[in-house]
Amino acid sequence: PDRFRAIAIVAPSDTIPAEQLSKLDDYLGRGGQLFVALNTVEGDLQNAQGRAISTGLETWLRQKGVEVSGSFIIDAQCGSVQVRQQQGFLTFNTAVQFPYLPVISNFPDHPITQGLEQVVLSFASPVRFVGDSTARFTPIAQTSVKSGIANPPVFFDINKQWSDADFPMSNLTVGGVLEGNLVGNTFSRIVVFGDGDFPVSRQGRQGGDNISLMVNSIDWLSDDTGLIQLRTKGVASRPIEQEYLSDEASGKRTFLKYLNFGLPILLVLIYGFIRVQQQRNRRLRRMQERYV
Repeated sequence: PDRFRAIAIVAPSDTIPAEQLSKLDDYLGRGGQLFVALNTVEGDLQNAQGRAISTGLETWLRQKGVEVSGSFIIDAQCGSVQVRQQQGFLTFNTAVQFPYLPVISNFPDHPITQGLEQVVLSFASPVRFVGDSTARFTPIAQTSVKSGIANPPVFFDINKQWSDADFPMSNLTVGGVLEGNLVGNTFSRIVVFGDGDFPVSRQGRQGGDNISLMVNSIDWLSDDTGLIQLRTKGVASRPIEQEYLSDEASGKRTFLKYLNFGLPILLVLIYGFIRVQQQRNRRLRRMQERYV
């Protein structure tokens, strides 16, 4: 802690040796602050399948009191993937919603998530507290009210027609803060996310809130909380509310669609009618003045 105010471990891919994990214990035992973004599952879109992976870090975290489950989160509020389709001689890409890319907009009140709008995760896993009374766990990022889990191995069907029955769960935690006497009698903190790739997408770019979530976490662990307010001052997006995305809300969606389409046309017609009436009245007044 004298040299490093916080340490970040992001998407480790190789097995972490026991001696390295022991050094992390020593660091936390001296009051260290740790950020961990961990993958316990892996999705391969080219081969359309997903599997569980292990680095040993998940076992070490479980011993501290937080578990990153080896399962996939699915969410009705999700991102999309590009699917190549062909019609005749034409080939084009179509965006298809893919529940394995949950869009997180449910942020409990915490300095780390202050000002965030939404974060897109890819092949994320649930995070839950498994510790005792010596530690405290605070969720800071959760799924929508229509979510669920899929246990590996998983085979991805891009053309699957998803329904509400596929999302029986709600508010699954994907990130949280573990704090307390995690090693010995010294207070320390760990920020944990069940997705190691969220700061940068597989295409090498990612939304601003994804980056802010990681940097905010490290700033908070380093006690530089003043920077968080400056970084997240802007507005990233305004996602559609879940009540309008359910199967029961199809009538509302249809009404809003036609309202958005028809209202501007109606306003233009009303404006045109008023203008025509005004011009007609002017002509009548001129004619009356001419005969008077």
